[in-house]
Amino acid sequence: MATLRFAPLFVLALLAAVPTPSHAGGTRSYAAQEFDDLDQGETEGAAIESSGRVTVGFVPQRAEIGAMTAFTCLGNGKHALIATADKAAVLTVAPDRGKSYSPPKDKAKSSSLKVATLAELDGVLVSALATLPGGDVLAATLPGGNLHRIDGRGRVQPFAQLGVDQIWALRVHDGRVYAATGPRGELWSLSLSGKDAKIVLDTEEKDVLSLAVVGNELLAGTAPTANLYQVSDAPEGILLHEFAGDEVRAIALTPRGLVVAVNDFSERKLSGLDALTKTLNRTSLIGQPPAGSQEASESPPSADAALYHVDLGAKRDLARATEAPWEKWLSRDKQYFTALLVDDGAVLIASSAGGKVYRVRGPRSYATVADLEERQATGLCRVGDDGPIFATSAHGAAVYQLRAIPATQARYRSEVIDAGQPSRYGAVVVRGRGDLRLRVRTGPTQEPDDRWSDWQEIALRPSVDGHRGDLGQLPRRRNAQLELTLGDARSEVRGFELFYAPENLPPLLRSVDISHPEFDRDDDKESSPTVTIKWKAEPRDEDDLVYEVRIRPEGGDEKQWLPLHRNELVTNEEFKLDLDTVPDGIYEVAVRASDEPSNGSASALHDELVSAPFIVDRQRPVITGTKVEGRRIRAAVSDVGGYVHDVAYAIDGGPFRAASVEDGLLDTGSETMLVELPKDLEAGRHRVVLRARDSFGNIGTVALFVTAP
Repeated sequence: MATLRFAPLFVLALLAAVPTPSHAGGTRSYAAQEFDDLDQGETEGAAIESSGRVTVGFVPQRAEIGAMTAFTCLGNGKHALIATADKAAVLTVAPDRGKSYSPPKDKAKSSSLKVATLAELDGVLVSALATLPGGDVLAATLPGGNLHRIDGRGRVQPFAQLGVDQIWALRVHDGRVYAATGPRGELWSLSLSGKDAKIVLDTEEKDVLSLAVVGNELLAGTAPTANLYQVSDAPEGILLHEFAGDEVRAIALTPRGLVVAVNDFSERKLSGLDALTKTLNRTSLIGQPPAGSQEASESPPSADAALYHVDLGAKRDLARATEAPWEKWLSRDKQYFTALLVDDGAVLIASSAGGKVYRVRGPRSYATVADLEERQATGLCRVGDDGPIFATSAHGAAVYQLRAIPATQARYRSEVIDAGQPSRYGAVVVRGRGDLRLRVRTGPTQEPDDRWSDWQEIALRPSVDGHRGDLGQLPRRRNAQLELTLGDARSEVRGFELFYAPENLPPLLRSVDISHPEFDRDDDKESSPTVTIKWKAEPRDEDDLVYEVRIRPEGGDEKQWLPLHRNELVTNEEFKLDLDTVPDGIYEVAVRASDEPSNGSASALHDELVSAPFIVDRQRPVITGTKVEGRRIRAAVSDVGGYVHDVAYAIDGGPFRAASVEDGLLDTGSETMLVELPKDLEAGRHRVVLRARDSFGNIGTVALFVTAP
């Protein structure tokens, strides 16, 4: 699938990859059977239905335009008028009225669509078009709020100069010209001769982006708050609805209602001019860094798009736009919508996602009906009331006549499937019916190039689960791509699944750590005899892993390794060791990771890592040689496994209190413990418990009776 880039007004994030579930034996699969999965691919003369079917669709008839971007289009009685960017011009495209059309095998062959330049204008972009009564064309250019009048012979005359930076939309209504502008969110009204300019809607938004006429009323959509206004006698207008998003990009009428395209951007403060400037790689408009610099090459923000519909009733009551519920008919992630056109009750939507055009008939009925070669679809228009429909595109500008003639052959090409590693390919299962033909190719890169294999025809044979093919002869490469051809109008694809086995990589163990016993000085109980062995393992190729944990004395040979678990399957990255089951000493632990669950015992790969040495000490400290000298108690403390961690005493069953050691340092396994009885201790006989704890939490005690003077 072609790399997606940003286009006029806003930008698009990359499409998410389809998950690839794992199978036993190292086998994985890529499955596409729902609309979102299949829509990752590309079509030619095919439609992807919301039900997840790929069917024969319509053929886009293409003609190139000598500009970087075809920004929008407008249909009049005879031609499609195309507004371009980088070279500000208005072009005309004459429809092909033929009853049949097949895409040329050689794409370099000239199109039968006739493209001509009507007029070239000053500026870098023709941002909006309208047709004046009598047939002259009104064109707005950027930078600046310049309006030009173009007659049928291409002669250009100044029409008006508004005190704005941008004009985003034009509409002729009720004997006036209306201009949606930015960056002060104003809607201007002018006479048909370009005079009597005045502001009729003054919003708090930055841009008025879209316009529509409902009966005698004029509607306007804004950004960066996605508000829909009705123009009224009041300068602030009537707020009909506030959508959850950043712009109302387009508005269109359906037989009973109203649809709006709402885009929601990740960068809330992104303006239309900012995004447009990035798209055109121009620095003259807002002083951006030069194209190609580090600042200019930063990734543009992403957007999510939604199409909303409200039922206005048979009489198109606009009050219902405020009162009635707005139903979300379509939502798409990581793209934005650029234009709307209603065709026989269905809504066509131009999208920034890989040049796609969607058709929507309701909340559960939608389809991808055109997939343009360029990266974004930018505009939609119709020539005449019921004439052919045209779409424009950006990044290699082109214009397409969307032929309302079923394709004799339709093709669906999957996205490039990344197996993660050079892989061996096995079966492919195609679910569908009719005349289906399959070609597959493989290669080392995400974008197909000369290093990819040639397309190989794959024979499909009927089976219980669909049509099966064998890909065993394909070169073992990391990436693969499928192309399905639907040979007749009855053919359809309902999904496919590709099986493959990536080259196995051994797991990688990065660390093995042994937790030390944890305790506080105030703890009266011994620490738990259990320590936790933890490790970090990386499968590297998404294999499931299983682990073996062994122990041996430090410096022992291979024969001295002992398993810590015989009947237990260790799948977590930790193991608890009961120290009471291990004699005191110095040990080391080895963890062995295996990808056997994913590859089987015969093909499994392993990695092993040995821990640093650690001490097992379950012997308690010993307190001996107690002596009572008046109010002072002296005792010898010894520990053979570590060092004395703390000493304490308790009187008559009371709480333990810290004692001292003679040299002031608790740093060896042999210390002299000193206890000074409290001065306020009552004279007489008392029971005293001496306690010593070693560095492993083992506690030794001794009790004695003392007589306080």
